[in-house]
Amino acid sequence: MNIEEYIDVLLVPAGLLIMLVYHLFLLFKYFNMPLSTSIGYENNDKRIWVGKILQLQGDDLRKSVKTALNVISSSTTATIYLATISLTLCSLIGAWMANNTTNFFPRELIYGNTSASIVSIKYICLLTCFLLGFSCFVQSARNFVHSNFLLSTPGATAKSDVKKVEKAVQRGSEFWLLGLRALAILCS
Repeated sequence: MNIEEYIDVLLVPAGLLIMLVYHLFLLFKYFNMPLSTSIGYENNDKRIWVGKILQLQGDDLRKSVKTALNVISSSTTATIYLATISLTLCSLIGAWMANNTTNFFPRELIYGNTSASIVSIKYICLLTCFLLGFSCFVQSARNFVHSNFLLSTPGATAKSDVKKVEKAVQRGSEFWLLGLRALAILCS
């Protein structure tokens, strides 16, 4: 056995440990000092955005709600597009795993251990990341659609209504970000 077959034993756990430590640090910062992270900063901006939209009266309110619905609709479309891509790639990986008589990738393209069981584990890890991304994008779309309903509710300008819209928009954005992070794991 050569060194390439053992490199997965060192690099994969090291990479996972680095990503785990980074995300735990990011989570700590998000809960304790939210404005020091891009997630908290964006959530603050979205909270202000929703509040400003629902503060207006009359024709200004109708115009701003229409603009807000267009913005959220664009976000929903992008979310659904990424969910579709994730699900398509899951199907493709599943087909590769099922067709194990011929390998799609030559052994030279796969770095590290290329035994059948290890290659299957690598495919399963890819599949898991894409499924996690798909799940997050579905939740993001669900929250964006819910925020559309809340924004378009006539007379929904009370503090409790504004808080509901803020929460739905923020959750949609957070799930969007989690889905992107699940796909970014594949790039690292």
